[in-house]
Amino acid sequence: MTPVLITPPATEPLTLAEAKAWLRIDGAEEDALVTALIGAARSVIERESRRLMITQGWRLMVDGWPADGVLRLPLAPVQSVTAVRVFDAAGVPMVAPPASYRLEGQRDPPLLTLLAPVPMPGRTTGGIEIDLTCGYGASAAAVPETLRQALRMTLAHWFENRGDGEGDGRLPAEVAALVAATRRPRL
Repeated sequence: MTPVLITPPATEPLTLAEAKAWLRIDGAEEDALVTALIGAARSVIERESRRLMITQGWRLMVDGWPADGVLRLPLAPVQSVTAVRVFDAAGVPMVAPPASYRLEGQRDPPLLTLLAPVPMPGRTTGGIEIDLTCGYGASAAAVPETLRQALRMTLAHWFENRGDGEGDGRLPAEVAALVAATRRPRL
């Protein structure tokens, strides 16, 4: 199962103004750096927690349906399924009707359960594409405060240690502890 980002978040879980207040920055000289660090920190916190913060679109490429008809999704939380396409041997997609599957997006892991017969893919790799809308919500208010705090602390650590040899690439211990409290188990 291969996840591919198709629509990145439209916003970040921390605004530039909030980040500057956290970092105690008054001027605009560091705005570009802080903006870049916010996005990078979100990405790292999402990877480490295995949870997507802000609404974003993903495509899962799956080789075939599981024998039990229950697909355990590697992304969380999942808000909705926007499309399920099954490709025949010629590469022509057939869209599965929404009534043929059920999403349990708030479970851990989220589940996509087949409710009716759906064709088997005609190609051996990437025969199924599932488009998902993932994340806690479209605004920072939807993101759990634990993850937002981990983002703030990562941002501060990176801002203060700008490639000067500090650290070994791991998250600071305090951030790692916050993230560990929310980390999803691997599938």
